[in-house]
Amino acid sequence: MPEATRALPQDEALVRTRRRQIFLAACRVLARKSFHEASVKELALEAGLAAGSIYVYLQSKDEIVPLIAEFLVSEFLEQLPAIRVEAGGDPRRELTLSMRTIVDVIDRYREAFAVLHHEGRYLERRPQYRTAMRKAVEGYVGSIIEIVERGRDAGLIHFEDPRAAVHVIHMLCAGWAMGANSLKHIDKETYKREIAGIVEGRFFAKNGAAR
Repeated sequence: MPEATRALPQDEALVRTRRRQIFLAACRVLARKSFHEASVKELALEAGLAAGSIYVYLQSKDEIVPLIAEFLVSEFLEQLPAIRVEAGGDPRRELTLSMRTIVDVIDRYREAFAVLHHEGRYLERRPQYRTAMRKAVEGYVGSIIEIVERGRDAGLIHFEDPRAAVHVIHMLCAGWAMGANSLKHIDKETYKREIAGIVEGRFFAKNGAAR
């Protein structure tokens, strides 16, 4: 086997490790300052890398945005098997547990998620970032569509269009980061209960009982 072929898995693991290192460093930097104030040099130093070596893994600062999308989505997707087991075959419970997990991931990287939410829509219009952004988004959206469609097939979840439904679900979860200032006196568990109440139909039901 050629030397390059033998080295490939190790190289891929190293690249993944370094990219996660940069992702976590970006999250820390973005907790202190805005995306536009942050510099690539600062990101490199925060990640413990030489300023020039970061360009081995990122071609520009804008690539931080799809990097954030990649790792936020992967962190959520990694938890889906355990969520499905806990849900016990009920897609309604699987959906509410997934939403709780999404809020947890958003909370863990709140400022980075806000940057992704704001900058991502502009980067998707640029050809050099479109593929990376769509790959991350489709992995996330597709996983939720799969849950709600199973619920529809079982007659338990009702919607007209799956992508529209998933967008609404996402926006409910994203509100935890988008409403950071107005929600600063609200705890995360209360927010989770409120969005679950809306999805489960308790928002309009008398005495909090789902109709």
